[in-house]
Amino acid sequence: MTDVLTPIEYPPPPEGEPPRRRRITPGVVAVGLLLFGFLLIMAAGIRVPFLATSPGPVTEVHGIISVDGADSYDPAGELFFLTISRPIESLTILELFEAWRDPAVDVVDRDSVVPPGQTSDERRLQNLELMMNSQQIAVAVALDRLGVEVGVVGTGALVAEVLEGSGGFGIVEVNDIVVALDGADLQFVQELINAVRAKEVGDTVTLTISRDNELIDRQVVLGESETDPGLPIIGISVADAGAAFDFPFDVNIDAGSVGGSSAGMMLSLAVYNTLTEGDITHGHRIAGTGTISTDGSVGRIGGIKQKTFAAVGVGAEYMLVPEGDFEAAFEAAHGKIQVISVSTIDDALEFLESLPPV
Repeated sequence: MTDVLTPIEYPPPPEGEPPRRRRITPGVVAVGLLLFGFLLIMAAGIRVPFLATSPGPVTEVHGIISVDGADSYDPAGELFFLTISRPIESLTILELFEAWRDPAVDVVDRDSVVPPGQTSDERRLQNLELMMNSQQIAVAVALDRLGVEVGVVGTGALVAEVLEGSGGFGIVEVNDIVVALDGADLQFVQELINAVRAKEVGDTVTLTISRDNELIDRQVVLGESETDPGLPIIGISVADAGAAFDFPFDVNIDAGSVGGSSAGMMLSLAVYNTLTEGDITHGHRIAGTGTISTDGSVGRIGGIKQKTFAAVGVGAEYMLVPEGDFEAAFEAAHGKIQVISVSTIDDALEFLESLPPV
């Protein structure tokens, strides 16, 4: 009987002949390249809801200041204010991968930066307003430190951002101006901060808000700061809405298209230096960032890592930063620049005075 399951034996390949391998034909290569090109085109065209924050232009501040009606002086050194670049158009997939690879760039969720429905023009105008207000305050603080009397009346605290999930969310809106808290008038941001800090977490406060040229009262339950336990907050980012100053002479600042309020401290230092016969830079290259309030206090800013990279890139020897941003700036500096923590304009002036002449 024949065994039908007997295995079939194949003859061995001829001796010395290598086993056959599958060849990659030009056609297969062409298809692969076409597929790869198609994927690149897709990655370059599909946008995702993220933005990239990168180092922005660096401006030498003395060069954008002019004085009419008072003596001014040219410094031997340089003062730089720092910026970030963050277009509000969402990244493509390809741009997202490039941003992740760059140590100087941070990727952020678009919704956490740009309020829903806000256009690029609206955001640009808002930032330009903040810059104009910051310029006026910077001049006033500089003149005050020079002993020049300046009359000032503020118009409240302008809301730049409302933190989602905070007590103010859904109650306070971007571009609102807070003019009073529990019936007490507020002219400047610092007054609002002081009034809130005098309360307790969980307290209900009444904010008087100017919105669309109408005054409205809104009640807000104060929440707790994530970074400072026990510290009461409304959950809003604010800047001085504006002030009417009576300057004895004209100080003009041409910041071009740069917006925001984070250049305030450096603008104030440059105005002070321009009007001072002795050069506070002592010939050094000094960069810095930080908002300025009418009482001379220096406030925290965003994009400190990118601004540190920018300061190093411009070859600055020192970088002045708000106290609350010092650790992040120091880490980003990697020893390439000396980072100086300041809480007020007086701290900055004291440090500059301590520098030896070049």
